[in-house]
Amino acid sequence: YHAVGARSVEDQEHRFVASGIDAPVGMKNPTSGNLGVMFNAIYAAQNKQTFLFHGQEVETSGNPLAHVILRGAVNEYGKNEPNFYYETLLNAIERYETMGLENPFIIIDTNHDNSGKQYMEQIRIVRQALLNRDWNEKIKKTVRGFMIESYLADGRQNQPEVFGCS
Repeated sequence: YHAVGARSVEDQEHRFVASGIDAPVGMKNPTSGNLGVMFNAIYAAQNKQTFLFHGQEVETSGNPLAHVILRGAVNEYGKNEPNFYYETLLNAIERYETMGLENPFIIIDTNHDNSGKQYMEQIRIVRQALLNRDWNEKIKKTVRGFMIESYLADGRQNQPEVFGCS
C-alpha cells in the first residue's frame, strides 16, 4: 500500500509514478480541500503514462487501484474543515461515477484536518463514518477503511528526542 500526501497530490511526477505501482495507491485531498485536484490525480494514476524517470523513458499501464483518501482541509482563515461527513462522501462517490473511474473506494484519514489534529477525535470520526455506512448503501460499498494515527506518547517534539513521540 502506498499513499500520496496532501502536498504531493498535485505533483505530476507522483501521479505518473503511482500509475506504474503494482499496489493500491491512495491519493489524499490537498490541504485546500479541493476534491477536484485529488480526483484528477486518481484519473492520471489510473491511466497509462509515458514519462522520463531518472533519465529513462518509462511506460506504465495505469493503476486501477488508485483511490481517495479524505484527510480534511484548512480554509483561508486557518480553520479546519473536516470532509468525512455524509454529504462529502456522497459528493465523492458521485465524482467517481461522473469521471468513470475504476474501483471506487474511499479511505478516511481520521487525523490531520478531519480531527483538527486532536487524536482522541479519531474514535468519534470512525464511529460517525460507520453510522454513515449503515445509512447509505453507496457509502457502505465505497468507504473501505480508515487511516488512524497512534502514538506511544502524545504530542510532538523538537530536541531532545523522546521515544515514542513523533
